Amino acid sequence: MTVGKISGLCWAFFVVMSVAFLPLGYGIAHIHALPVTARAVLAVVVVAVLWWGPFVYAMYLSLAVMRNGDRRLLKRGIHGTAEVLSVKRTNTVIQEGEFAWEAPRVYKYRLRVSIPGKALYETDCAICASGIRQGQQVNVAVSPHNRHRVTIDVGQGSKGGDRRARPVAGDGAAATDFPVSAASFTTMNPAGQGQPGSEADRLNMLTQLGRLHSQGVLTDAEFAQQKAQILSDPQ
Repeated sequence: MTVGKISGLCWAFFVVMSVAFLPLGYGIAHIHALPVTARAVLAVVVVAVLWWGPFVYAMYLSLAVMRNGDRRLLKRGIHGTAEVLSVKRTNTVIQEGEFAWEAPRVYKYRLRVSIPGKALYETDCAICASGIRQGQQVNVAVSPHNRHRVTIDVGQGSKGGDRRARPVAGDGAAATDFPVSAASFTTMNPAGQGQPGSEADRLNMLTQLGRLHSQGVLTDAEFAQQKAQILSDPQ
């Protein structure tokens, strides 16, 4: 089961318990075979675990696994590689003390995973990491107990990770990858300049900019910055 499905189940269970916690607590409190104190403690413990346990775990999956990459899995999981079969830029952002427009966006990657001694298989990985393109080879770590729980190595194992996939040794595609920053996008101007020289150049750059943004190569902030620059530049 993927992290996204586990998170969805946690939220669903939390919603159910938000409605059922009073009846459940009332039922436990009326188990007359137990002393009053034992009933009260049991009610509090059961309701707290069943109600707030899924909420806490869902928040952990969102903030520590999807937002920053699963450091624990990268450290203790089975290491391998994966081919990116598809890239989907979702509408989900995970905010943590930032302005809403700065919160990182979740990208959903379909992967064909290869780990030592196992057959190839496909699974999904949801993570706040842009710049990974279809056909690229990435380093991954897989849970020993759940092969569909996968994290892409985006530097979360080191201090100050940049949420960029680490290149796989011997992957020739890495040398011909798309630009991954706003600064490098300007080199795509057909005229070789940082500014569009004509209306045709402007439209061409906007088209390329939109394609890179939809593929996840440019972040939302980089896309908005470059789009504003192109539209404001005089012809």
